[in-house]
Amino acid sequence: MLLWLVLLGCYFSLIWAQNASFTQGQKFQIVLLGIPDMSKIPISPIDAPVWDIDLFDNPVTTIETLKAAGKIVICYFSAGTAEDWRDDYGSFAAADLGKVLPEWPNERWLRTGSQSIRALMAKRIKLAADKGCDAIDPDNTDGYNDNGLNLKNTDAIDYVRWMQQEAAKYDMRIGLKNSLDILSDVSPIVDFAVNEQCAQHGECQAYENFIALNKPVFHIEYPLPLNAQAMNGASCKGTGVAGLSTIMKDLQLNGMSYYCDGSYVDTPTLGDEFEPHSPNANANKLLASSTFEHENIYNVAKSHFVSAKTNKYIGWWRRM
Repeated sequence: MLLWLVLLGCYFSLIWAQNASFTQGQKFQIVLLGIPDMSKIPISPIDAPVWDIDLFDNPVTTIETLKAAGKIVICYFSAGTAEDWRDDYGSFAAADLGKVLPEWPNERWLRTGSQSIRALMAKRIKLAADKGCDAIDPDNTDGYNDNGLNLKNTDAIDYVRWMQQEAAKYDMRIGLKNSLDILSDVSPIVDFAVNEQCAQHGECQAYENFIALNKPVFHIEYPLPLNAQAMNGASCKGTGVAGLSTIMKDLQLNGMSYYCDGSYVDTPTLGDEFEPHSPNANANKLLASSTFEHENIYNVAKSHFVSAKTNKYIGWWRRM
């Protein structure tokens, strides 16, 4: 009997490993504002096999539930900037902090070659593994821009290669976020790409060779207005968009999503109904909400509701 159970477990592990592979054209959902509400069955969109969610804000139960539903879970974190609402922000040495990002005043570029920075990111990657993430989505790897640290393309390439090796220790995959200038250099080692607004900027054709490798490009556009008519514009019909896995979102990356096949979904979430634009909002108001009835969500939200970024990846909880 015991042997049978072991063999059965191995069988299902093998099936999951096969299902967890990335392939070109996969439909996806990305939710970075709020926690996907796993009490809503079926989990929508039901036909999206890939989900990209915040590493820190989502409890293990969210990831476990998604995986039990057959989803591949990508966990998002910023690898190239220090975000002042994250728990480990105080661990970043002043010498490793560069310029403030012009659009996001609560973030600063990081000296990605620093051993202390890599030690911190190694902990984040391990956290992703401990939570059960299948892959990581490390943002802000394009620190070769005006960063105040004299970082170059070669630094970004080395950093992505290092993160890929760290993720591989836990049998996790890694994607490249934007960073088109280094795409050809790291294409052999990343399993997918995540791009924002390549249709808007006329850059989607840069992924032609990447998708030829049967690797997906999870492509996000932020059309205005965001409605069903957006599928008739450049977001879905622009040069180079064919072959990409395109989703149209609000800049806050909440549950609302339109797809180029004409479908629409508003994934139920917990925690995104609070105003994220004023720092240190009343934590008691957050905790009193009936939205946080589930114990695991209550524990996640036992913190200050903060904002540091409007319109894009918004910091919403600083845990106590």
